[in-house]
Amino acid sequence: MNRDDALRLLTEEPIKIGHAVGFTKLIKMHNDWIRDMMFCKSDTTLQAHRESYKTTCLSIAIACLMVLVPNKRILFVRKSDDAVKEIIEQIRKILTSDEMRYVAQAIYGIDLTLKTSNAFALSTNLVTDKRGSEQLLGCGIGGSMTGKHFDY
Repeated sequence: MNRDDALRLLTEEPIKIGHAVGFTKLIKMHNDWIRDMMFCKSDTTLQAHRESYKTTCLSIAIACLMVLVPNKRILFVRKSDDAVKEIIEQIRKILTSDEMRYVAQAIYGIDLTLKTSNAFALSTNLVTDKRGSEQLLGCGIGGSMTGKHFDY
């Protein structure tokens, strides 16, 4: 896989990352959801039934964004801290998969590793800016966001 193929995979067919890490029930509709989550220019609401893989698609989208635009910061908020931990763990597993490491190697020429990895934050070694804040920060609705800045 060359750099262009890796970028095309993340931007046009992120569902293949999902399939590679075990989410084999994802279909074309989910690919569209993931791409909308990554690239939509306006606020949108995704409404779908329970067990429709909305959160799985979000996890894949966040992991892909962390590789595609590593200097952007993402805030992930859910109702409870426990719900946040569950999703952060899912994103961690996607980022540390052999498939995602292979894609990052093709794009950047370096081995993808996690510099920060805890229950509420993730950062990769792909970050090149000097801000020092995590790429992904998760918090429950009762958490504090004061003084923090995010792009997504």
